[in-house]
Amino acid sequence: MRLSKVQLKSIEPLRDDLGNPIESPDIYAARVQRLLPNFPEPVLAQWFQDHSGVIEEHSGLGYHSLRFQLVSIGPAELQLPCLAEHPTVIQYREYFLQGASSYRMRRLADYIAEHHTWPIPPLVFDNPDGRFVASWGLKYSIPYDLLEGHHRMAVLYALGKHTQRSHQVWLVQR
Repeated sequence: MRLSKVQLKSIEPLRDDLGNPIESPDIYAARVQRLLPNFPEPVLAQWFQDHSGVIEEHSGLGYHSLRFQLVSIGPAELQLPCLAEHPTVIQYREYFLQGASSYRMRRLADYIAEHHTWPIPPLVFDNPDGRFVASWGLKYSIPYDLLEGHHRMAVLYALGKHTQRSHQVWLVQR
């Protein structure tokens, strides 16, 4: 079951004139979990509240049908082209390696250098057979597609931490 346009609008984060969220993550999650009880609070905060425009963009996934599982993925999965060669991850990684990093990327680099993993697990869509295609034509990668966490992934790859151990991700399944 897909959410209506009105329902999609109702789960948009409340923002100030500059586009910054005005609800705390826990208040936002409590409000949205009434409509999407299958979404863990951290997922709502990092995906929907932190990223403008993604609610409508990914609505074709069928939010009511999604399941979220916190899992560890290791170097083998992180070497898969669908993650390692994701165009946005490559772009951010190259940007970082060329020394033109933002405050966000420097903060991530400091955290990853110290803890050898990212501060918040990215969201990875499980699409093993490649059957799922977005309503507007986007073909999700096989067997995984990175929904959220492009900066974290880019810095992890740039620092070479993807080959050293497992890292937690939110595995999103339909």
